Amino acid sequence: MMSEYIKHLISLAFVGSAALFFCPEGGIKRILKILCTVSLAAAILTPLRGMDYDFLSTVEARFSSAEAEVLHNAERSAKSLKELLFSQNCEEYTEEQAQRLGLRVNKVSFTLIERENEELAPFSVSIEAVGEDEAAEKLCRLLRDELGIPIERQEWALNE
Repeated sequence: MMSEYIKHLISLAFVGSAALFFCPEGGIKRILKILCTVSLAAAILTPLRGMDYDFLSTVEARFSSAEAEVLHNAERSAKSLKELLFSQNCEEYTEEQAQRLGLRVNKVSFTLIERENEELAPFSVSIEAVGEDEAAEKLCRLLRDELGIPIERQEWALNE
């Protein structure tokens, strides 16, 4: 059956090409091109008449479900990546400022919140550092002023 279908398509294409080859240029050739195109398209689409469309709707429903799941997972992954990158940027900034003030940071970690406009912001910070109290106080104020973390949401473990 498939070989007959392919033979039919090839013969239709051959007849159309031959007719176009021998046809003179002008309006008739344009009409003949349209007719050849339409007849070839109809021949190609003919097998679709016998398809099981209930099966196609089942497959489409499965793909739609899979698509929704992939989209949800992608959004969740993008959000996690965004949080990770934002947190790393905050940690790097804190470590740079601490070093500038003469503190050695052993560990710093941020808790983030998502604002109404889906923008991330640091909510709290936990810092383990070695250095002087004065330098730690300066960094504490800097985190309050630059990152918006109130002093009461900054947890410090300072060793001198």
